[in-house]
Amino acid sequence: MYTDMAHNLGDMVARGGDASSKQLRDLVAEGSQTSALRYLAARDGALRYRAGLADILKDYDAILTPSSPGVAPKGIGTGNPAFNTLWTLTGLPAVTLPLLKGDGGMPIGVQLIGAFGDDARLLRTANWLAGA
Repeated sequence: MYTDMAHNLGDMVARGGDASSKQLRDLVAEGSQTSALRYLAARDGALRYRAGLADILKDYDAILTPSSPGVAPKGIGTGNPAFNTLWTLTGLPAVTLPLLKGDGGMPIGVQLIGAFGDDARLLRTANWLAGA
């Protein structure tokens, strides 16, 4: 993911200097260090993983996971993306719904992952779950 960020955002981040967040600058710098062989191997692995999940998603409307390792952070961005990056890497559609509550009434997201290319089915499933 960091390598894709470096490829897609690297020039803009370099031109913007300190206008980009330190976190983004660090991620782009880290992604710039990935070798082509390592990047291509990761992409191949992601495609194999996606193909394996396709078999599961033939029988089920979605995969249900937490969207993050805890409650939503107060006063800052979206929080830890650890539970999202796999779906981004594989190109599978994902949607998060704030269905649960944690400490201080802060939302806890529930994430649904759908079949590749079937975003409409995933959104119908999410709509049903939100209503239930």
